[in-house]
Parts: sequence; structure tokens; C-alpha cells
Amino acid sequence: MILKRFFTAAAALFAIPAFCHAYFTQGDAGQEVFSFINTFDSPRNAALEKSAGAGVSTDPTITQLNPAAVTMPEGKRHVAAAHWQTGDMADNVGSLFYTAQLGTFIFQTSYNWQSYGSIDGYDEWGEATGEVYEPFSQLATATVTYPFKHFRFGTTLKFASDKLTDDSGDRTALAAAFDWGIAWQSESNRFGFALMGRDFGCLLRDYTDDGDDNYFPMSQTFAIAGFFRPSVLPRLTVFANSDFPRYQEAFLSLGGEYAIGSSLFARIGFQRTWLDITRDVKELLASKDRPDETNNAHMLSAGLGYAIDLFALDYSFSYLAEGMGHEHRLGLRINF
Repeated sequence: MILKRFFTAAAALFAIPAFCHAYFTQGDAGQEVFSFINTFDSPRNAALEKSAGAGVSTDPTITQLNPAAVTMPEGKRHVAAAHWQTGDMADNVGSLFYTAQLGTFIFQTSYNWQSYGSIDGYDEWGEATGEVYEPFSQLATATVTYPFKHFRFGTTLKFASDKLTDDSGDRTALAAAFDWGIAWQSESNRFGFALMGRDFGCLLRDYTDDGDDNYFPMSQTFAIAGFFRPSVLPRLTVFANSDFPRYQEAFLSLGGEYAIGSSLFARIGFQRTWLDITRDVKELLASKDRPDETNNAHMLSAGLGYAIDLFALDYSFSYLAEGMGHEHRLGLRINF
């Protein structure tokens, strides 16, 4: 009976976009807005390159991937978490999370911000205008997760704002969206699967105060994920995830997390679009030169985590493709 309800719900969720015209057409590439909300990755999610959505985790930031995958540390009812990011593609990016369990339900709120620093203004002819801009983006979320015996369900409501300039006629754009997730784990906890949908929403107010709003959509991404713990190496968890954004190329994420003792974790992740993987294979079969083009900025990440009963520390390093630099992330969470 539970399986029947699960597959019925999954089929219904996948059928929703089927009524949209040309849902996965690449002719609409670039139409999505507020792509910055996909950059608020915690150190663990970044180190695993967003591959861990199927694995239930006491790291509350797993809700960035799958709102169904969060669980509370044993004996704890509250978790407060914060993480910060810097690097060549980020000036000041951070997130704050608060997670609590009430009965069998888990509730979470978060606030995320991204400052792009000071940017000099130029006119349409490339001449400096003397203006200095300080764009600023924000994201607030509210998540509820409800576990059952074999399955976990979760949903997240998102509200975002994005300010580009203070010029006359410009204003802060606003958008709203929701995520959903379904997670299942085997009784042995050696493997599991998940279905997810992220950023189903659109602009509520665009960037220009001209009396006419354009309700451009957000990324509207479907994802499938799984994990596996081999019996010959039970301390290792292997993750795989494939995202299918409506307006971008689908991509594959792979990750591995190894428990060193009871408190220390080593992580590594890889991400590449399916189109790039196809190009890589063809190029490697045709020549000795590895292709250098990419459709995605992230490519390879690694990190460490240290977790005990009261708190956890996480760090990640990400290498960006095509010479775009690197990123560092540092996170802290407290259980009480």
C-alpha cells in the first residue's frame, strides 16, 4: 500500500510539468532568473558536488538538495548552523540555519545572503560612468520534513530578492518558489534513492519599475539521486545525482564520503554536464588531448568534516573549470 502511494505521488509530481509547452527545450536556455540561489552550498554539499541528496543526514543544510533528507542528531531537538564562502567568484556569501524537531516533524528556517562587492559602472559604449554599484542578493527559506517508516517527505518554501543598482527606475526584484523531495532508504541503510524538485517558481516583481512586470521563471529542476555503502568498505558512502533543469543542460554529480574513525570525514565530489561528458568521451577516443570546454563552472571539490555530539565543523575547497579560480567554504553547527 505504501509503495502504491509513493509511486502515485511520484508520478503526479513528474506529470505537473508535462502540461507545460516544450518543458525541457534548450531553445529557452537562459530564461531562468535568480540562479544565484543555487550558489548557497554548504561545505558538505559543495565538497560532494551536490551528489548527496539521497542520503539522510544530520547536517541540516542537506535541505538545500532535498528537504526530505534532514534528520536530527540522536538525543537532540535543535540545531543551529552557519557557513560562509569566499573565493574568486564570491566576495561575501553566507547562510544561517535553525532546525528543530516537534513531535515527528522537523522544521527549519534559513537566511542566505550574497554580496558581490563594489562594481564600477560603464555605459553602452564601454566608457566608465563614475558610478559604483553594490549588488546584493538574499534568500529566506522555510522547510518541513515528515518521516514515515520507509519513506521521508519534505518541502521548502523560498522567498528571494535581488538588487542590482540604485539607478532611477531600477528596483529590487522579488521571487518565490518551492522545493519538494522524497527519500527512501533500505532497512540496512546500505543504499537508498530520492526524487526531488527544486525552484518551482517565478518573479513576483522584476528589476524595472515601468508599470509592467515580467514573471520570468526560476530554474524548475527535477533531480534523481542514490547512494550506496559497499559491504567490503562500510565506512565509504558513494553518492550519485543527476539534475534536469528546465533551461540548462542536465548534469551528473558524483561524490564519496569516507569516515575516518567516528568523528572525522573526508569528502570528494565531481560534477559535469552530460553534454560535456559525451564530448569528453568522444575527444578521448579521438586524440590524446583532454577537452577544456565546459557548460558548468563547478568541476571538482574536496573537503573535511569533524562531528561530535555537541558541534560539527566542515570545510570544502572547490576548483572551478576554465580558469575561473576556486572557492573555500567553512561551516559550523551546534546541536542542543
